[in-house]
Formats: sequence, structure tokens, C-alpha cells
Amino acid sequence: MKNIFVSSLLLILLSCNSGEKKSTGSSTQKDSSTTTNTNQPADNTATHFALGSFNKNNTPLKDSIKGKINEGATWTDANGTFTVLLGQTENIMKQDQQNQRLYAYCFKQEGNSWKRQWLVQDKIENCDVDATCEFFPGLLTVTDNDKNNIGEVTFLYKLSCKGDVSPDEKKLIMYEGGKKFAIRGSTILEYNNGKEGGDKKIDAAFNTAAKPLLDFANQQWDKFGHTKY
Repeated sequence: MKNIFVSSLLLILLSCNSGEKKSTGSSTQKDSSTTTNTNQPADNTATHFALGSFNKNNTPLKDSIKGKINEGATWTDANGTFTVLLGQTENIMKQDQQNQRLYAYCFKQEGNSWKRQWLVQDKIENCDVDATCEFFPGLLTVTDNDKNNIGEVTFLYKLSCKGDVSPDEKKLIMYEGGKKFAIRGSTILEYNNGKEGGDKKIDAAFNTAAKPLLDFANQQWDKFGHTKY
């Protein structure tokens, strides 16, 4: 009887140890999955929304915009589910003059349809030399720097009509919900003996925005439009 009791006790202890190992492994796996976000950008200076899947060649909004889709993003915040699309046209020649346009659209999902929330459009027309009206690549971000669960959409682009090497006009646009903010100025050309351009004017609307929004906008402004020769 004593041997049977000892054997039973050993079996119970072994069973408990095995259960503890399984529980620990499951907990570790769960923690790892909640802290990993494959959509998170490498920039850790801002709070980025986890973006939903987006395919610019297979979006239901493809025919709702002008120009060819450059970039896009889909996300959900406190106000609903949104998609932003950036599109631009190729250079169009009319009477030996170049014309180019760009567009930024924001749509909100309402049931099975999408309703446009805002539109930004800009253009270079009747340019006798070289027209440029295009987004900077890799520029589109959706952030929540003030942590109010409302997405901040930010993008930058450049404009020019010129036949020489000189700075382009440069613009940064940010939307938080339906509120628009902007920074306007020029790109920078840096030479061995100095630099040209670098003008910058912050829109007065930023005076009413939370400070983290302007901080992020300034960071993005400094990332794009700096060329060295």
C-alpha cells in the first residue's frame, strides 16, 4: 500500500509540473503576438495607426479619383473607417506646354459605400519648360501624435515650372479629422559652397493644434526635399 501511495503521489506531481510548463508557454506566446505589429513603421518618434490591408491596383475607390494612384492607406479610428488615396497625372502636352496635376482624397466608409470627406488638389499648367507636380515617395503617414484616437494624415509634394537646377515649391498637408494644417516653402539645394532654397512658412491653423502635431509635421518637412550636388 505504501508503494502504491508513493507512486500515485509521484504521478500527481509530474502531472502538475507538466501543466505549469504548458501554461507558461501559452502566456509567453500571447504577449509576443500583442506587441508585434508588422504594419508599424520604423519611425518610433510618432504614434502610428496600424493600417489595414491596401492594394492600390485593387481598391473599390480606384474609379472615384483622378489620376493614377500613387499611394494609399486604410485605417479605423474613433470617427470610423477611412481610406486616403494620393493620385497624380502624367505630364500632358497641350500646344507645346506641359500640364500636370495631383490629388489627395479621403473617403469614409458608410455601410457598403464610401463618402468623400475632403479633397486636396494642385497643379502646374501651361509650362513652357519642365513641369513638376508630384508627391515625394514614401511620404504618406497616418499617426495619432496627440493620442486622441483620431488619425492624422500627412503627405508632402513639390511643384515647379523651370528649365534649370533650382529649388521647387514644397508643401506639407496634414488633416486631423476634417481640420487642415499646412507648411509651405521650398526644397533645398546644397552645393559645395552653400545652399539655395529652404523657405518655410507654417500655417496659422497649427496655432490651434496640439503641439505634437506640429512637432511631427516639422520632422516630416525636414525629411524630404533636400538635395546635395
